[in-house]
Amino acid sequence: MGDWFMRTILLALVTTVVACSGSSADEPPAQVAGNYTLTITDNQNGCNLENFTTNASQTGTMVAITQSGGSLTATAMHTSGLVLAFAAGDTLNGWIQGHDASVSATSGRTQGGCVYTTTATANITFSDTGMQGNIVYTDSGNGSSDCGVMQQCTSTQTFTGSR
Repeated sequence: MGDWFMRTILLALVTTVVACSGSSADEPPAQVAGNYTLTITDNQNGCNLENFTTNASQTGTMVAITQSGGSLTATAMHTSGLVLAFAAGDTLNGWIQGHDASVSATSGRTQGGCVYTTTATANITFSDTGMQGNIVYTDSGNGSSDCGVMQQCTSTQTFTGSR
């Protein structure tokens, strides 16, 4: 076989390998809109949140996911077990790329002389019929002694859900 033929085969093979090795950043957003029922498990409680018991699970939390292209909104409809509704509101906004998404919300709070913000960030991986991921709650205070643990703390939950 000629040198030209071998180069053509090699070029075709390299092109195929490169085309098939695209990262998830190249994937279009999965279509994930719908209502999901979650099971949520409390993990680390670094912010001393009320009604938060490490390793305790709650079922039946309803979340509505709406989507417009790569933009995603998650709204808690039934907040049992979801600290989110009390920490940063019940709606998180963000993005989806492929099957992976991140949504967040931030709210301000006051406790005595402490002015602090709470940010809730949910990192989600969607499948054909459900989702799984974690929620990280971070409090950041203004330096007042009234802030206590909320000066800088993190609490986490994990979740699984189905449509």
